[in-house]
Amino acid sequence: MNTRPVVRAVALGALVIPTALLATGCTGLYNQIVHKEVDLTFEDRQALEDGWDRDAAWVPADATGITGTASTDSAVAAILLRSDEELDPAVCAETARASAPVYALDGAPDVFAMDTVYACGDWTVVAADDGWLGWTPSNPAEKAASPGS
Repeated sequence: MNTRPVVRAVALGALVIPTALLATGCTGLYNQIVHKEVDLTFEDRQALEDGWDRDAAWVPADATGITGTASTDSAVAAILLRSDEELDPAVCAETARASAPVYALDGAPDVFAMDTVYACGDWTVVAADDGWLGWTPSNPAEKAASPGS
């Protein structure tokens, strides 16, 4: 029995399908399957609360233009948002930076140039040009500095 045509078809499919997904704009699906991550986009805080199953209590009420990336199989996430409000001192406290986001987001500040951050429960947050950048999980030392920890 000649199995070469079957082997060629399988090999060709292994090359063509990922290429087709990328070429047709299906990178979101590709990222979910291959990289186990999802891109996030929310108009405002209410949309974030309604459309995401994770807690981000530190996000200010006036937050808009929320974008980010989150793992589909762990707690790892990073979000960047616009806001004129300060962080709630009942939720966040300033502390020494001991972590950095796993995901690099377009427009995010260079956290490696920062010595201090805000510890907000499971999240670490820094000021961005027109709002805030937050990531999780935070370092245990940062989390310990968070109010209510």
